[in-house]
Amino acid sequence: MKDKENDKFVYRLLIVGYLIVLNCCTTCGSGPHETRTSKGRKTEKPGTRSEKSVLSAESESNASDTINTYTLFHPDQIIELPNRLKEISGITDISDYELGCVQDEDGIIFIYDLKQQKIARKIRFGRSGDYEGLTRVGNKYFVLRSDGLLYEIMTSKGKTTTETHKTGLPTKNNEGLGFDPLHNRLLIAPKSRLGKGREYKDTRAIFSYDLESKEFLSEPVFKFSIRAIQQYAEARGQDIPTRHKKKGEKRTRSALRFMPSSIAVHPMTGEFFVLSAIDHVLATFDKDGGVTGYARLNPKLFRQPEGITFLSTGDMVIANEGAGNEPTLLFFKWKGKPK
Repeated sequence: MKDKENDKFVYRLLIVGYLIVLNCCTTCGSGPHETRTSKGRKTEKPGTRSEKSVLSAESESNASDTINTYTLFHPDQIIELPNRLKEISGITDISDYELGCVQDEDGIIFIYDLKQQKIARKIRFGRSGDYEGLTRVGNKYFVLRSDGLLYEIMTSKGKTTTETHKTGLPTKNNEGLGFDPLHNRLLIAPKSRLGKGREYKDTRAIFSYDLESKEFLSEPVFKFSIRAIQQYAEARGQDIPTRHKKKGEKRTRSALRFMPSSIAVHPMTGEFFVLSAIDHVLATFDKDGGVTGYARLNPKLFRQPEGITFLSTGDMVIANEGAGNEPTLLFFKWKGKPK
């Protein structure tokens, strides 16, 4: 019995030693620094890399892990959100210290304080429903319900007023909502296909809602094909989701479905960043729908990426649903040139 206990003790020492060496190698000699919130949840300080992140990166070494200037296997900060946001479905920046969040069950905007790492206040705008997208325009918030109904919310002197707008979207399941300041419009990224039939299988579209006229524009801002995303990735030797053609067969085919879960406009480059949670993929597009970037997201880190936004500095924030664990916010520093 003592021999077995000694063996277990030695094994644990070896594992601990391995992790210490691995962490030192990847951080050039700087050990991990961690802080804890008032609730005891662990979060990394910017510029550090947790043991979990290192192991996740090592296990997915073949996955494409960068887009634009963001290194996606190495978040600069990870915040675990409270259980109240387990079903987080959309986020928007309010300032560099606050985010707005919705979760797909309650008609509430949760204002999350990034410094204190807690929900600071709530804005109730409607009844329970399937709320998916959120964006801020000045002192107003816009929320997208999955059936395409758009909520315009304004708070003043402690009072909240809500106005709804029918969009007439041709799609039944809609999740992505973002603000395009250059054209003063909302961008809507449907999750489902534009129609039935094989001709719609490969095509996705980004629609818009004009904030000046308060009208939904039936003509898409642009359309793009899943094939174009696949070709972009393959031309650069990047991984795409695959599956076997037949059971037991070695040959594989693309399993990329690209069903948008969130959209945001980069404040420095103007590119459209679009998440597909079901694929664990992030792709970027120019104003005409041309693919400008692609990254495969590590599912151990991005359990269910449902929201994306940018701070004024260009730093990117991605929100993950709990998916059987804690919901998280992942932060990535902008390393490009200032605007």
